[in-house]
Amino acid sequence: MFNKEELLRFLLKSRTKTYAGSAGEVKPLIKNSKQLEYSEDDWFYRDIYYVGNGIFIGNETVSFKNELIWAMSYYGNFKNMIEEEIDNILKEALIENWETTRIWEDVDWEKGEYRYICKPHLNGSIENLTGSERIMKNGEEIYYFFYAGGVIKEVVK
Repeated sequence: MFNKEELLRFLLKSRTKTYAGSAGEVKPLIKNSKQLEYSEDDWFYRDIYYVGNGIFIGNETVSFKNELIWAMSYYGNFKNMIEEEIDNILKEALIENWETTRIWEDVDWEKGEYRYICKPHLNGSIENLTGSERIMKNGEEIYYFFYAGGVIKEVVK
């Protein structure tokens, strides 16, 4: 089986090398979507999402040796701010907390007028996770994000 610690390290690294690091954008497979990718050895990460009118929805996947092994779907709303503002604060929060397993551990990060909160909805792990993120600006919620996912298939290493 693949090593779940390797999966976790690869997932966290992939996120910093793509969305949080403003890199990895490729031509999207699906019209009007954005697609980010990162690969390393036998590992491959893909994030496909859509943004429109302050609403976004997407799916992250990780493959090992060309077998899909992990996925997470998400939905969010940033109608109370512009996309550039949310991107700047969210990327900074993710980069500064990149080593945390924020998708199943609490994160509470503040900078200036912003507060980023990630709250799992159960005691999860890389295998089974669900939760939400919020960003507050001067105490007012300006962004929320819901996610759920986990390991889909265990493959022989």
